[in-house]
Amino acid sequence: MALDLGGWCTVLDCGNIDELSAFYEKLLGWTRFGGEEFTVVANTETKGFPTWITFQQVDDYVPPVWPATPNAQQQMAHLDFHVQNVEEGVQYALSCGATLSDIQLEDEWRVMLDPAGHPFCILPLPGWMNEL
Repeated sequence: MALDLGGWCTVLDCGNIDELSAFYEKLLGWTRFGGEEFTVVANTETKGFPTWITFQQVDDYVPPVWPATPNAQQQMAHLDFHVQNVEEGVQYALSCGATLSDIQLEDEWRVMLDPAGHPFCILPLPGWMNEL
């Protein structure tokens, strides 16, 4: 048995839902739906089940530290964005307000930080996608 999904989303805590949702709206080209405690950026162009990111307002939000550092706020998740051209993806993310992490673990992909400090990665398309 599997979940009968009507869509899926990731929820990111942040101290400013307007700022962070505007960043992801621009980065992904998705549609933003506002609220006071939650804001959503959704891919309304797909057929079938939608994908979205929800931004939850947390008044005492503390940004995660990446990579992990003892006695500092730890990340609980990160987002991966697979693109045709990693360098072009990095440059676009920077133009949207992301920053490049000082620490990079691989030459093939880049670790970025969104305006609220959440790490995300810009990666090449995985080989298994050729089988779809």
